[in-house]
Amino acid sequence: MANPLPLDDLRVLDLTHYYNGPYATMLLSYLGAEVIKIEGPPYGDGMRALYRAPDKPFGMPFALMNSNKRAITLNLKSDEGRAIFKKLVLKADIVVENFAAGTLDSMGLGWEVLRALNPRLIYASGTGYGLSGPNRDLPAFDPVVQANTGIMALTGASDGPPFKAGPAVVDILGATHLFAGILAAVRQRDRTGQGLMVELSLQESTLASLSTHIGAWYGMGFRQLRDGNHSSGSYVVPFNAYPARDGWVMILAGDNARWRKLCALIGHPEFGEDPRFAKLAGRRQHQEAIDHIVAEWTRTKTRQQIMDDLAANDIFGGIVKEIDEVMTDPHLHERGTLREIDHPQLGRMTIFTSPIRLNGAPNVPQSPAPPVGRDNEGFYAAELGLTAAEIASLRDRKVI
Repeated sequence: MANPLPLDDLRVLDLTHYYNGPYATMLLSYLGAEVIKIEGPPYGDGMRALYRAPDKPFGMPFALMNSNKRAITLNLKSDEGRAIFKKLVLKADIVVENFAAGTLDSMGLGWEVLRALNPRLIYASGTGYGLSGPNRDLPAFDPVVQANTGIMALTGASDGPPFKAGPAVVDILGATHLFAGILAAVRQRDRTGQGLMVELSLQESTLASLSTHIGAWYGMGFRQLRDGNHSSGSYVVPFNAYPARDGWVMILAGDNARWRKLCALIGHPEFGEDPRFAKLAGRRQHQEAIDHIVAEWTRTKTRQQIMDDLAANDIFGGIVKEIDEVMTDPHLHERGTLREIDHPQLGRMTIFTSPIRLNGAPNVPQSPAPPVGRDNEGFYAAELGLTAAEIASLRDRKVI
């Protein structure tokens, strides 16, 4: 008999969409929670349409974020849909939503209403800027929050425009904080028997990632912190992406000992003792010259040759990988972080699982991301005792 998972006695009503909320609830599902994804009919989560091939029902982003979930549809804009949702709340442990602040309150389904129905309910809300404050009602989208949080001001070359970070870093940082808050609320409810409201602001969840830059600004007085691939304020040298014969590598050898090791490795041990370069303060003043010295060496080798040399000398480095290289990374596949599955609608594909491991065991997806409303019939029949005719009537009246 398999060991029980920590959350396998919890039911989650998942009202989330796009990246932030769905990733948080997917993490819950990998810990055993029963996650019921509730989408508005007929199209469901807007993320289904992102990067969707013409012959497929939904795109890869949705498939990546929604493993292990049951899928039902329910129109919360209708009186009957809201009444059904309230019935579902009676048997739920957690409700998760990432609508704009106040959306469920305006529908009569906010925290106070649901808590009165089920005092043990944990209600988790993820918004752009929180449920209070002057920015509460500002529309939020990952790159917009990146701008408002300082990420864009810190990304790009010092003599160029600000750039957004390529990945959806704000959404995923927010999701992991939301997930942590839900776990804390479960622990508290175990002790008190009372549910909690968990609130997450995307902007606030991102602040900790700025710690280096805040320190450079506050502690060192640096004002220009957009430094491309260099460290903040060019404080650590060498610290950059360098060209190889077959792409790019990232090298960090900022401390004096590793700098001397790197100098020996590239065939110029004399630079390790050169008064201009021997100490970090000097290397900061000669960053351009240092980058030229290192790049002359990296250009002669492949990325893997460089990585082997760096690893043998305890110098930090990484291959600048393209997406196809990441998704075929043997290390990630061997660990089970990336898994190939046969999706019923999308075919053979590679998905990621939860990075959280229990006793070292890799995570195995229990079911692939579902089509819209896949579980309507079985779920509504089992939970509410509805007949096939009643379910068909709800569908015809666009309640589900």
